[in-house]
Amino acid sequence: MNNTNLDQSLTDLNKIIKDLAAAAHQPVAQEVTQFLEFRAKKGENNNGKGVIWSGDGYTKQFIFAANPDKFFSSESIDLNKGKSLSIGNVKVLDEKELGPNVVKSNLQQVGRLKGLIVDGSVSINQYLIYNAATDRLGIGTEAPNAALSVAENAIEVMLGTNDEFHGMVGTYASTDFDIVTDNTTRINIGANGNILLGNFSRNPIQVSINGKLSIGVKNPDPTVDLHVAGSVRFANHLQTYGAAPPSEGTHAMGDIVWNSSPRVGAGIGWVCLRAGSPGAWYPFGEIKERG
Repeated sequence: MNNTNLDQSLTDLNKIIKDLAAAAHQPVAQEVTQFLEFRAKKGENNNGKGVIWSGDGYTKQFIFAANPDKFFSSESIDLNKGKSLSIGNVKVLDEKELGPNVVKSNLQQVGRLKGLIVDGSVSINQYLIYNAATDRLGIGTEAPNAALSVAENAIEVMLGTNDEFHGMVGTYASTDFDIVTDNTTRINIGANGNILLGNFSRNPIQVSINGKLSIGVKNPDPTVDLHVAGSVRFANHLQTYGAAPPSEGTHAMGDIVWNSSPRVGAGIGWVCLRAGSPGAWYPFGEIKERG
């Protein structure tokens, strides 16, 4: 072989080597007509086998992992719009909602809700608590003593019923109960049951009663507007009934005792003309025979 033929052969060989090297660095495209199979060798398993992408930053992976069996992806998975994730051919999650079989979660934060239906007990920040067993709602208490209880400063205010005939609002313990407007107490019900209308630290209020009023009377007379069982004070003067003028107690001038056993020749009552204990009492209004 002469030098010319040798040079040509070397040139052709060099070209072949370059073509092979270039081809080795080209992407390999292969049509998969059935499936991509990772077959475990005898005595081994498929743990750690899968697809990797290298040469561009860190290595991306989608591989099989065991204990328990699962697929591991190093990257986020982005489903096409309108597609969903399913388990057992039942949708679990799509772009807008959870699937119908998702009934339990440990969500700690949600966005704005348009509607919420809860079956069972509810606790919001350990402050607002609904007990499904007792069907009661407590604010500031987990053991409400009524259908609705609000507890603050160791006082529980209740709203509910005593029985099927009586509604109820008030305090559970022996504490005062105030009815307030304009941040001012208008009606005070003391722990002992005493009731105060109005507030002595403010201007007097007006109390109107559209009906009849009885005091100390269990069965009031329906023919009168005011039925009082005992004595009264009118313009700060005593008005009472008795068979005789008082023999004890302190009285003011102008106090009157009406005769509870009136008869002809006697007075209709007695009036105190000098304050004291019991004071100086004189009869008035002699009852005469009819003419």
